[in-house]
Amino acid sequence: MYRQPSKRKQLLKLFTIYTAMSVAVIVLVSILVFFMLGYQFNRTDGKIEQGGLVQFDTRPSGADVTIDGKTLGTRTASRKTLTTGQHFITMQRPGYKQWQKSIDVKAGSVLWLTYARLVPNDLKPANVASFATVSSTASSPDNKWMAVKDDPTTPTIRLADISGDAVEVTNIEIPATAYTAPSPDKSQSFSLETWNPSSRSILVKHTYDDTKTEWLVIDPQNITASRNVTTLLGVNATKVVFSGNNNSILYALVENSIRKIDLGATTLSGPLVSNVAEFSMYDNTTIMYTTLLDPSTKMRHAGYFDEGATKPRIIRTYTDDGQVPLHIAVGKYFDDYYVAIAYDQTVEIMKGALPRSDITSPSPFTPVTTMSTPGGAQYLSILTNGRFVVAQTPTAFEVRDIELSKTTTTLKSVAPLQRELRWLDGYTVWSDQDGILRTYEFDGLNQREIMPVAPGFSVTYSPNAKYLYGIVKSADGKFHLERVQMILP
Repeated sequence: MYRQPSKRKQLLKLFTIYTAMSVAVIVLVSILVFFMLGYQFNRTDGKIEQGGLVQFDTRPSGADVTIDGKTLGTRTASRKTLTTGQHFITMQRPGYKQWQKSIDVKAGSVLWLTYARLVPNDLKPANVASFATVSSTASSPDNKWMAVKDDPTTPTIRLADISGDAVEVTNIEIPATAYTAPSPDKSQSFSLETWNPSSRSILVKHTYDDTKTEWLVIDPQNITASRNVTTLLGVNATKVVFSGNNNSILYALVENSIRKIDLGATTLSGPLVSNVAEFSMYDNTTIMYTTLLDPSTKMRHAGYFDEGATKPRIIRTYTDDGQVPLHIAVGKYFDDYYVAIAYDQTVEIMKGALPRSDITSPSPFTPVTTMSTPGGAQYLSILTNGRFVVAQTPTAFEVRDIELSKTTTTLKSVAPLQRELRWLDGYTVWSDQDGILRTYEFDGLNQREIMPVAPGFSVTYSPNAKYLYGIVKSADGKFHLERVQMILP
């Protein structure tokens, strides 16, 4: 005969069921949390340990990923949690060279291998434009334009539109009102210097009467709006740089002093920093500088100046004969500012805040590390949103990866570097030493020889990175704008 369980037994049963369900949910959630944090079972030692997440991607995507000889089940873009320690990664797609790198995975970390550019096995340079000669070039930051100066003595600029598959070259004539005509028995030359960051204007250096120099801001979209910085403000500058996207704001080095130029308001500031050896812009309003040797104190300084401040801030002072290399660069990686100063054969890296330059306070920077640069750094920069500190010597570039580690790379070349290395993107640098276009990743790995090029001219991707462009000099002495296809059909 069936007897209905007592209420006590029913409550006990329900309690047992709900407890089991709660425990199961807690265990499941814990497992998921541990999995998301990178914990996994290590079959080698039978222990549960925290690994690191590795993100993979290539351009073009769709590459097979191999980890320690085992192929990952998905193609790029993909991800995988790996055990801590060393792993050997390859990424490959049919028709392209294999990309490979050894990595060190740390517990709880996220490693981004999303910058790999695959290079086709068969690179065939194609001529898209020809010139009788080429004296200077400048590629726009948006990768849509390649400005070419053929005959330096004429005011004509050849502008190549490389934004699509078909390349069109148009001629732009610098208005006669925008530059000073040379004397009848004197010469002149025009040199393309750089585009402003918005890719709207080109800075042109005009030399005439053998030794006189003036600076022109050329607007290819509205050539009549081109302006002569030198005559407009009566300023004799040895260096001029754009400040951000506003093509009317520039900073110039005038008689060893930095001054601000506002073309829209037609104004020239007083000296912002004096006795300057070199300077660069960190952002639209912050100037990094080093000074010349003070003959009385035998001192040189490295510091910065903020627009609107009453004075610059000195970060480091050195006493020497003025012949030792001295450079400064700044960048911001996440919430910290990083300042790098190259002096003699060492680069000092510091981090901290970047207060306005006229604020009086103790040094806001704390030392991070130093890099050794045998022979002394020729150039110093901080790139890729502050991640990489790059010091270049005559035969190598050394990179301090703020996120990971330090790497020294010896370039494949038979001659010392004569110019600052340029970057195709935040992770890939290029060199034209020995007349060969070579690409390197920031750590020097996956070096590729792309095509012959004439040294000293611009190299750039098309906007979609389908093509890589460079200037080539043929055996007959003529110059050509050529490209190789980097993304296959």
